[in-house]
Amino acid sequence: MPCATCRSPLAADQRYCLECGTRNGPPRLDWKAMVVGDHSVVDQDEGVGPALPSPRIAAALVLGVLAFGVVLGDAAGPGAPAADAGARSRLTIVAQAPAAVPLAAAPVVPAPTPEPEAPASDPAPAAPVEEESPAPEPQPESEPESEPEPETAPVPAPASDDAPAPAAEEPATPAPRLPAVKHVWVVALTGHSYAETFGAGAAGGAPYLAGELRDKGTLLPWYHAAGHDPAAGGVALLGGQKDAAGPFDDQTQTLPDQLTGLGRTWKAYVEGATAGLQPGDDPCTRPPEQAPRNPFLRFTTITGVAECGPSLAELDALATDAADTDSAPTFSYILPGPAHDGSTSLADADAWLKTTLPAILDSKAYADGGLVVVTFDAGAPDDTEAGGGRVGALLLSPFVTPGATVNAPYDPFALLKSIEDLFGLDPLGYAAETKLKAFGPKVYAAWDPSEDAGS
Repeated sequence: MPCATCRSPLAADQRYCLECGTRNGPPRLDWKAMVVGDHSVVDQDEGVGPALPSPRIAAALVLGVLAFGVVLGDAAGPGAPAADAGARSRLTIVAQAPAAVPLAAAPVVPAPTPEPEAPASDPAPAAPVEEESPAPEPQPESEPESEPEPETAPVPAPASDDAPAPAAEEPATPAPRLPAVKHVWVVALTGHSYAETFGAGAAGGAPYLAGELRDKGTLLPWYHAAGHDPAAGGVALLGGQKDAAGPFDDQTQTLPDQLTGLGRTWKAYVEGATAGLQPGDDPCTRPPEQAPRNPFLRFTTITGVAECGPSLAELDALATDAADTDSAPTFSYILPGPAHDGSTSLADADAWLKTTLPAILDSKAYADGGLVVVTFDAGAPDDTEAGGGRVGALLLSPFVTPGATVNAPYDPFALLKSIEDLFGLDPLGYAAETKLKAFGPKVYAAWDPSEDAGS
């Protein structure tokens, strides 16, 4: 039968509804009548109310309720006799548990993708973009001094919260292949800046350098000198040092030291190297102040070795040594005297170049992997751009394109690094710190790597 209040189904002998608590039918005992009866008390303050039972009657009622509970529990409990249990109908209460709600999996929070680091920037003076152009007077543009780092794939999220994300491995950048240069000659003039040496009107004052010779080589218009000290350019090129004063002790290594360690040769052709000396005297013992433009005398590692004397020669030995590949040194530094280096006039230097360089350019050593660099170790006295002024440099080699221009910034430190790269040497001093590039494929544009598999 249903509950009169909430209509929930009730068993035949069920006295109270389990859903709403409503009693089914009249009470079996009228407790109120038994306990209170018809007595009442009058309270002057609160009016008429039911009288409380006496203590004896209350105790009897409590004992009766407890006894009834014991009897009822013994009859319905697991210890009741089988016959009695079978005679009674048991009340079964069924409660349906709510459906289990599946736990949601904790969301996996992906690891943040690391921001790529911006490449270090070290702005070069008036640095144009490296590109080839036949124009003799390029306009400066912005030039990235270091190659941008290659982009890497995002780091995947770790498998668990405790596992650290694996570090991204940067792909190694292979060293660029370079031509098999076997002989390098560096010609160091002085005292003139780019506008005079290779600029628009330079052919009038230096017709051989800015005209005939320029057409045979690749021009580096943004080559800057290291300083105005007479030996600044040579000290930077030989040892990667900025302070040209010296002398440098035996802890300062030089390019000649590196080449000697490889079993290769070097030589300095210095006009006036033996002037004032007796036959057999060692020119390497001359005090540096007597030859202010000779950078070799400022390094103890050079002057203190036995091979320094034979390696410091006059200019007349240049043509003889360059005639054959075996006699030509790996590295040659050519330093004309004040009458021919530009100190007196650019025209004198230009005339000297015209009589000196053909012996190198027509030699077997030059044809067999030669590279000639003609530059100025200091600009005009009032030109202090980048320290020593913008002087330009001209490269002549079977590996460069005649008449071409490479508009990238260079200086003696970059030139030192370029020479060291050719022979697999580690850069010295500031050559290891400069952000300027060493010579690469755009400089050696006439070189075909496929034809030189051994390099």
